Amino acid sequence: MKLSTQLQYSLFALLITLVSWNVFAAACCGGSISVPSLITSDDKSQLVASYTYNQVVIDSVDNKGYWRTWDSHQSTQTLQLSGASLVSDRWQAGTQIPIVQRSQVGHSSSGLGDVSLSTAYEYLPDWDYNPFRPHGFGFLQLTLPTGKSKYESENGGLDSRGNGFLTLGLGTVLVKNIRKFDLMASFEIHKSMEKEFSNSQMSGRLQPGFGGSFGIGGGYSIRAWRLGSSLTWFYEDPVNIVGTTNVTGSVERYATFVASTSYLVNDDWSGVVSYSDQTIFGAPINTSLGRGVSVSLLRRWPR
Repeated sequence: MKLSTQLQYSLFALLITLVSWNVFAAACCGGSISVPSLITSDDKSQLVASYTYNQVVIDSVDNKGYWRTWDSHQSTQTLQLSGASLVSDRWQAGTQIPIVQRSQVGHSSSGLGDVSLSTAYEYLPDWDYNPFRPHGFGFLQLTLPTGKSKYESENGGLDSRGNGFLTLGLGTVLVKNIRKFDLMASFEIHKSMEKEFSNSQMSGRLQPGFGGSFGIGGGYSIRAWRLGSSLTWFYEDPVNIVGTTNVTGSVERYATFVASTSYLVNDDWSGVVSYSDQTIFGAPINTSLGRGVSVSLLRRWPR
């Protein structure tokens, strides 16, 4: 059965909010676990290709919250391919594959970032499009340490392309459409596993802890166009180092604001342009902050 035009726009809008969250999940010079690529619309499969450019504007926020800038700033370019497909009526599986390049003062390093695999279950379906009940998904995500962590870096973090830890996370996403408006909320918690590391200055064992994120977003659709925004808070436990020199880490936290505009070309194709800013909200500590832009192209296959 063909969905009404307005309902197609509404389902598309909810997907766009999730895409915007996904591509801007990480802080500029580190990484964080993001909400996976999920099918929240009436589709059987989806594929998202995105390009993101981030520029550091606050090079360091220390563990007391003081902001500092340096003479030169690091920039990050990310090409990411993410997809998801139904494996049954309510179960789905997905993956995210990023290629990351970091640059600063004429030097750059590029390579594979942290690859993630996920599975999700539609625990709160919306078959009758209830005017009050949200649409709910629960997910489990495994992030592989295919990107080098900042602790293993040999050149000031340029070759750091992710967390570099094996990480297991779980969470939920709630979405709701109210006429031309759409709302979304997400929550996830994850645990990173210990690992051995070494660089030219020290070696030992990295001991990360738990982390999590909470996000809210929404938007307004005008026929095939949609304007939206979201705000996501991130938290990471300290990473302690036990080795030739013992180091006690500090909590990391920051918030990312995203504004986006999107266009539904047809039933199968759509595009998104997004802007992110990590300097507006939250009380960041032990991180760097940046601003960025992203362009995404989405291909969907209806059920």
